[in-house]
Amino acid sequence: METEPTLAPATFTDSNPQTQCPLFSLPPEIRYEIFACALSSAPDTTQPIDQDAYCTRPGYETISHTYTELLRTCKRIYMEAWFMPFLCSEHSFYMAWRQRSPKRVMSVPRMQACLDFIHARHGEVQGGSVRIFPQLWALQGTKDCGGVFSMRNFHPKTVTITIRYTDTWEWEYNKALYMEGAWAGRVRLPASVTKFKIDFESIERRKDEVDHIARELAEKWRFRRSDGVDMVASGEDCISFSRWTGSSTLGGQRWLRDETRPGQLDYYVGTVTWRPSKEPPTNGPLSNPRVQVTSDRPAVKSLRYTSVSTDRLRNAGVPEDCNAEEAAQLLYEFDRQVQSSDDEDMSDDVDSDDDEGSDEGSDEESEEESEEESDEDDESEED
Repeated sequence: METEPTLAPATFTDSNPQTQCPLFSLPPEIRYEIFACALSSAPDTTQPIDQDAYCTRPGYETISHTYTELLRTCKRIYMEAWFMPFLCSEHSFYMAWRQRSPKRVMSVPRMQACLDFIHARHGEVQGGSVRIFPQLWALQGTKDCGGVFSMRNFHPKTVTITIRYTDTWEWEYNKALYMEGAWAGRVRLPASVTKFKIDFESIERRKDEVDHIARELAEKWRFRRSDGVDMVASGEDCISFSRWTGSSTLGGQRWLRDETRPGQLDYYVGTVTWRPSKEPPTNGPLSNPRVQVTSDRPAVKSLRYTSVSTDRLRNAGVPEDCNAEEAAQLLYEFDRQVQSSDDEDMSDDVDSDDDEGSDEGSDEESEEESEEESDEDDESEED
């Protein structure tokens, strides 16, 4: 009687070489790129983010999802690529107030635990990208971007710092754009970085300011990696510009001052890219000066209201498709009506108080008269 063959227990130390498969006849570097494309995260359109949130922007309109079906096709693919869904996704860190960040964010301790796990089982792996969203007050006080650049076993190829319109100094008051440079001289990028970017964002009305800041950053700033290599912005492609359109409602406030169309803001972004310098490393600290806008700036739209809460607009019956001027006028008229009604109510209260006072006076007089009459009656009875 024939018996069924006994299968050896599954292990992750060896696998079928699958020499008949064309995929494994490719060089490992090519397979890595294929796996990276298949296992990178992608937007999940079934899980949208609040479109009026501070953190909503291109590439961040939905929750991201990683599809790992490829890892279940065979053991050899799994052995080569099990760590890549984590490594090849862009990881975002926020150095901002809670209301300026998504509800779920990656933290340095969580990221460190994953990096240590991968390193213990696979060794050093380079690749992936990181994006940091800092408010300028937080960025200018850091030495390692909130601990991101101090993580162990951290070897990204690309690092991007995105400074959003609402991350700049006193954007609510339309103050001139500027950036301090001391923090940039202190940070040390991971030695694996081959591309470092800064996105500097404002609105279309302030396009010239963004252009100026981007040119100043490219010309005057350098960054340094932990291995001593300087990163410089040179060449025609070191500066690029882009645009996108988002909601004019941020954190429950509709910013009428900045609207270009009803309910919309047009954003303008200048991106500067630094790459490893071909020159020998320089000694001494980096001196990155403050960059700022000093020229004349375009006038701001003259309105009665800079921003208004959406609840207040709704209570005033202002349609959402009104442009900024119409919305401001309708709200002003509503406020005047409310004030007028309040004044009338106060006037009625005052009149009512006066009437009550006069009634009390007449009652007192009638009581005095009745007492006098009573005294006269008593005297007549004594007589």
